[in-house]
Amino acid sequence: MRRAKARANPAEPSLPFRISPEVEASGLLWAALTALGAFRLTPLLEMQLVSWAQIAAQGVLLALACGAFGLYAHRAKISPRLMGFTVGLIFLTVLLAQIVYPWVPYLAPTPLASALVTLFVGLPMGVATNIFVALVIELLGPPLSGLIALAGGFVAILRVTRLNRLSDLAVGGLEIALVNALVYWSGTAIWGDFKPEALLWATLSGPFTALLMMGLLPLAEQITQKTSPLGLMELLNPSHPLLDLLREKAPGTYHHSFNVADLSEAAAEAIGADPLLAKVGGYYHDIGKIQRPEFFLENQQNSTNPHDNLAPSLSKTIITAHIREGIELGRRYGLKEDVLQFIPQHHGTSVIRYFYVKALREGQEECSMDDFRYDAELPKTKETAILMLADGVEAASRSVENGARLEELVEQVIRDKIEDGQLAEAPLTLAELEKIKKAFVATLHAMKHGRPISFPRAVK
Repeated sequence: MRRAKARANPAEPSLPFRISPEVEASGLLWAALTALGAFRLTPLLEMQLVSWAQIAAQGVLLALACGAFGLYAHRAKISPRLMGFTVGLIFLTVLLAQIVYPWVPYLAPTPLASALVTLFVGLPMGVATNIFVALVIELLGPPLSGLIALAGGFVAILRVTRLNRLSDLAVGGLEIALVNALVYWSGTAIWGDFKPEALLWATLSGPFTALLMMGLLPLAEQITQKTSPLGLMELLNPSHPLLDLLREKAPGTYHHSFNVADLSEAAAEAIGADPLLAKVGGYYHDIGKIQRPEFFLENQQNSTNPHDNLAPSLSKTIITAHIREGIELGRRYGLKEDVLQFIPQHHGTSVIRYFYVKALREGQEECSMDDFRYDAELPKTKETAILMLADGVEAASRSVENGARLEELVEQVIRDKIEDGQLAEAPLTLAELEKIKKAFVATLHAMKHGRPISFPRAVK
């Protein structure tokens, strides 16, 4: 009876048909053998078997390439999620190349894997992926296919490292097309066997790759839980629904977040971190304050402070809850983990000193400083560590008029975070902290540039 109810549960999706394990296994085996070049389809949809000796030779070379690639990924400490994403892209690219080979041999979107891996895993892994894919395509594809894949992949990598607009993908497709055409023409000029239709397919591979990238970007973001540069640019739009809500419900937090974003962006640029991600993190790090904005100082429009009538321990609970509520709200609005990480990590395990001191003044001598700490994560990336420092600096700088004592204030905030162990897991060096401090001071001076109190009147 329970099993029948479970099957009838509408919350569990069911397929309109059932795939038998034998058919599923056969499909996976066919895909794997096709990707490995065990057989090829002819233009008449006939299977052309490859000799066992050739399969064995290809297997040895592919095994060596896979071993080297896996060893590099292990040393680079690529997470299982991102490694699975990379392997899946490589397999998809090689499979597509093998499928289109009988009809349009050079149309395969070979730069696809290296471009997406560069975007979501990193430049070094993207370069390694490009070399690996080019080697596999050279083994299994038509003449010059590996060289074309290598050249087109490097063009795609260079383009996505400067990706800011959707039009950049279209331009990248044209650049890949041009390079593919030049490589094919040059190769056939040296080794012969020039075919006009092959040149056409090699050229069309560029726009085809760009179209596939546009379509796969949302899926790649969902799989990796990372936001592409195009997605980050969308999150910077002030009309984003979450920013609209923040401006409406917590205007003080809204302006504080924009100031923190400017500080974070400048510091990230100074040390070679990701300024776009740091800026987006600044915009959204305090969205949890939307739930109860009146309990945060920057949103208190009058002199009334609701914490005056609350026990310090209760105030601490309310304040720290904005971390959990911010993560929940961010997920509801589709923020990915690389943006959500700024919410728990921008406070770390720091102490809410105001309520700790208030508890001591009220005679709660038995309370510990640890009772008034945030129960969150320490910053683990350069960008989240920068945001933690920027958040503290922006809050402290409100008491400073016209840029006075800014350098001393920034130095004190950074020193306090280091002494409290908040940067223990952040990959920042002392030299980078010095650059961050200078960037903060310069940005704060720009924010607080002085103006004359009165302007001279025109003399008649």
